[in-house]
Amino acid sequence: MTDTTDDIAEEISFQGFDDYCKLLKNLLNDVLQREVGTDFVEKLERNRTLAQSACNLRLAGIEDTAELLEKQLASEISKMTLEEALTLARAFSHYLNLMGIAETHHRVRKTRDLAHLSKSCDVVFNQLLQGGTSADELYDSVCKQEVEIVLTAHPTQINRRTLQYKHVRIAHLLDYNDRPDLTQEDREMLIEDLVREITSIWQTDELRRHKPTPADEARSGLHIVEQSLWKAVPHYLRRVSTALKKHTGKPLPLTCTPIKFGSWMGGDRDGNPNVTAKVTRDVSLLSRWMAIDLYIREVDSLRFELSMSRCSDKLSRDFCRKIIKHL
Repeated sequence: MTDTTDDIAEEISFQGFDDYCKLLKNLLNDVLQREVGTDFVEKLERNRTLAQSACNLRLAGIEDTAELLEKQLASEISKMTLEEALTLARAFSHYLNLMGIAETHHRVRKTRDLAHLSKSCDVVFNQLLQGGTSADELYDSVCKQEVEIVLTAHPTQINRRTLQYKHVRIAHLLDYNDRPDLTQEDREMLIEDLVREITSIWQTDELRRHKPTPADEARSGLHIVEQSLWKAVPHYLRRVSTALKKHTGKPLPLTCTPIKFGSWMGGDRDGNPNVTAKVTRDVSLLSRWMAIDLYIREVDSLRFELSMSRCSDKLSRDFCRKIIKHL
């Protein structure tokens, strides 16, 4: 880790959104200085300052000065070679992605710190009961709710899965950084991990070098299931069940499935000649494979959590029946 990165770790207090933006921006600049040189980083910062200033002036209604800065920015870019322009575009793209990660982290952190969420299940159920809805009506209505989310995939998906994984890794590192028990050595190691991830991102090709097939599109869609929905949906349903039990005395039944999923991936035949019967079959098998893989991971986690060496025949039959039902 360079001396510059050491200074970054010591200067930032990590109290708000601006701190995380400053951290990721400085780490990206540090990486770019090593990868493309100081001269280009200065040119990048000059262009960023011109663009930011022009935008701020337009928002303030100072149109003439903003137009002059925009012309200066256009002149700066027009003097670049094609390779320099590509590097500039990549740098800004990664910068915006990192700022997006920082913003998401800040929003989650801010929500986590709120003592009471105005739109939480607990508040909504309480408002319904205060408005005259009986506990039985509330319970029956929630149990009868059905929301079906239909997953689809599209060839215009920009980010490769490789980069998505790296972005998730950076988000997890920012979460880890919020721990109050981190020592200075822990924080320095975390900064090193962030530098490695950002360096790896810069050295990764962002573009797909071949046209994605329907199966490729399906894999991208299933990535969302694996990375987000698999954990988020059960977590939300547990919150619903907890709030329901608090206000009605009864939790959400285990057989209740208020959120269901459908999928067009590999089967959307709206004129796409590449979606054939074989493609639909392959994507269906791929989806089943991922479902089985996710269930096996959960079973493996349960095995360690519960330390079970044997179970009753009834439990074994019921468990297998439920897995088969969901496939």
